[in-house]
Amino acid sequence: MEKVKKNTEALRMKPRKRSLEELSLIDDFLFQEIISRGETGEEICRILLSTILGRPIGRVRVTTQKVLAGFDTNQRGIRMDAYAESDTEADMNVTSELYDIEPDTTYEKPILPWRTRLYQAIIDAKQLESGWDCSKLKNVYIIMILPYDPFDENRMVYTVKNQCVEAPDMEYEDGIRRIYLYTKGTEGNPSQELRDMLKYMENSIAENVTNADIRAIHEQVDAVKRDKEVGVQYMKSWEREMLIREEGKEEGREEGREEGREEGREEGIQCLNKLIIKLTEDGRADDIVKAAQDEVYQKQLLEEYGLADK
Repeated sequence: MEKVKKNTEALRMKPRKRSLEELSLIDDFLFQEIISRGETGEEICRILLSTILGRPIGRVRVTTQKVLAGFDTNQRGIRMDAYAESDTEADMNVTSELYDIEPDTTYEKPILPWRTRLYQAIIDAKQLESGWDCSKLKNVYIIMILPYDPFDENRMVYTVKNQCVEAPDMEYEDGIRRIYLYTKGTEGNPSQELRDMLKYMENSIAENVTNADIRAIHEQVDAVKRDKEVGVQYMKSWEREMLIREEGKEEGREEGREEGREEGREEGIQCLNKLIIKLTEDGRADDIVKAAQDEVYQKQLLEEYGLADK
């Protein structure tokens, strides 16, 4: 049993390297490669948004791996997987909206609401930097696509918005939506298009292509997986990730060693303080001075008072 436990822990510590062919659209590397391909990537992003929101979406402008810094260098910023904005210049009838799409295979269930809160706060702050006119704030959609159930309700779609606690039916609109999508959820009534899209995102194979939109995405997925340069980039990204992991482990080990040394110093100080108190109570002031000068004698006194192993 102990051997099985150790093997399980080893697997957790060393994630298996998958080939580029094995990746699906929910995986960060493949998702970034797909949506970063200029107008083609923007069209795929538009298809995703239209399917998720259940309404037509016009042209969008996409920034991949967009970084929004904190208010100053001492405050935390965020890196968004896909930051999309409705293109109001191309269509004046389009409502100005911002979309943050985050496929995420990392288990972050306990902190997800806090993470999306941070994203929304920094996005809004950046909107207000130039003019501080709150009436010009754009609607913001933060969309998390997850292979695990974030709230244990087995729903495929969790749409979260602010409301009045005392009057939940009261109309209250502040332009913020947080949408959590669980790829395997069965409760609720999501559209068949969304069910099929999430199934494809989690397992991007030809057998999961069920409509024209998914087919258009799958063609790009195939193209990326056949691209030799992308294959090289994937290998390099894996090596970088493993290097970062190893550096993090070593840093953690060093912190652990330092914490151990600090605890040892604290325990040693406490023992000496107790020894001084006892020697003082016994009227042995001369022994206090001698112990301070003679380490061997100090150890003898610690043993004499039963403090050596405490």
